[in-house]
This record gives sequence, structure tokens and C-alpha cells, in this order.
Amino acid sequence: MNAEVRQLETRVERLWREFCEARAHALGSNSIDDGVAAGRAWSRFLAEFVGDRETRTAVHGGVPIRK
Repeated sequence: MNAEVRQLETRVERLWREFCEARAHALGSNSIDDGVAAGRAWSRFLAEFVGDRETRTAVHGGVPIRK
């Protein structure tokens, strides 16, 4: 029997990894669209630690959110 042990990735670890990958991609491409995607990945990571409204205020400086 060939048993392989795999570590499960937590949600926070996944969000952090996704941000790091998006940031690296944006730095490599110098594309504003890639930078925006990295910023959104950062925002999703932050949202794990504070409430949604608090995150928007902290990240966007109280800029009104379009509905």
C-alpha cells in the first residue's frame, strides 16, 4: 500500500498564498490590471481578520462602496 500524507491547507493559508502569487505576477508584469487583482487578493486575506465594513474602511480609507 502506497500511502501519501498530504497537509491540508487552511483558508487563511490559501488566501495568503493566492495574494503572494498575485503580487509576484503583478510585480513581474507591471500591469495595472494585475496590480488590481493583487489588491483584491490582499483585501480577501484581510477580510479573514476583521469584519467586511471594517476592512473596506481600513483598506479604502472610507471611500463609499458602489452598489
